[in-house]
Amino acid sequence: MDRFEAMRAYVQVVDSGSFTRAAQQLGLHKASVSQQVQQLEAKLGVRLLTRTTRKVTPTTEGLRFHERARSILQQLDEAETTLRQGSRALQGQLRVDVPVAVGRLLFAQEIRGFLDSHPGIDVELGCTDRRVDLVAAGVDCALRGGELPDSGLVARPVGALRFVLCAAPRHLERHGVPATPQALAAHPQVGFVAGSTGRLRPLRLRRDTASVELELPARLVTTDSAAALSAALDGLGVVQLAEFVAAPHLDSGALVRVLPGWRCASLPMHWLTPPPRRRPARVQAFLEWADAMLLRRLGPHLD
Repeated sequence: MDRFEAMRAYVQVVDSGSFTRAAQQLGLHKASVSQQVQQLEAKLGVRLLTRTTRKVTPTTEGLRFHERARSILQQLDEAETTLRQGSRALQGQLRVDVPVAVGRLLFAQEIRGFLDSHPGIDVELGCTDRRVDLVAAGVDCALRGGELPDSGLVARPVGALRFVLCAAPRHLERHGVPATPQALAAHPQVGFVAGSTGRLRPLRLRRDTASVELELPARLVTTDSAAALSAALDGLGVVQLAEFVAAPHLDSGALVRVLPGWRCASLPMHWLTPPPRRRPARVQAFLEWADAMLLRRLGPHLD
């Protein structure tokens, strides 16, 4: 048994939630992936996965091992990339796709740092909130939130983005300040259609052990987060915004938190990339830079 390959197979099974999808992403037969995981479990002397006819979930020991194994494999892949690269400068075009708000408020402001460090790389930065066929579009890596498409790409977690429910003061003057989630029924919302689902993002609120899901009337629905922000600033309704998007407007008083004692559901974020062995060195270099930048800029806004 090749221990590293068995670890890679196990990590891919956990990340994709399926032996079949893991085999597709690794370019192996399903039976080979299953055998590698079984051999790894035998070597470690613990059960890593709970298998049913519908899904595969890691055990408590499996979760701990998954975190360590992912870190080890990432370091190994990065070391191999550096070795193959040698002293050659990274070159070529890099096509990246990120959500509109993240592209406008983070990447567009920070990308010069990456370009200055890698003068041989040109970046095409796509900004969209809609689902994109990354393979057909020739995109090297994409940042996506929420439900992920079933594909042969590798999903690399970034963190869960915090959201805040807010509204302009003029809206609250007209409709009143809600004291409970149920009071929101009297408030229209600026609705956002998530690109990952094509459906209106639900309003889910929680406080301690209590949780509630509400359906609010939406006089305006948009697929563009920038348009949702502009409409909310104009007083069209309450809106769910990523904390890093809302923060400057909350600080200035242009927006006000609604039901501050309750929290909106967070949105898991992932990088979608080719498997490490098919990933160009310039993509790996960009991901390392992007991860550090996102942690620095979004750290307070991630769960």
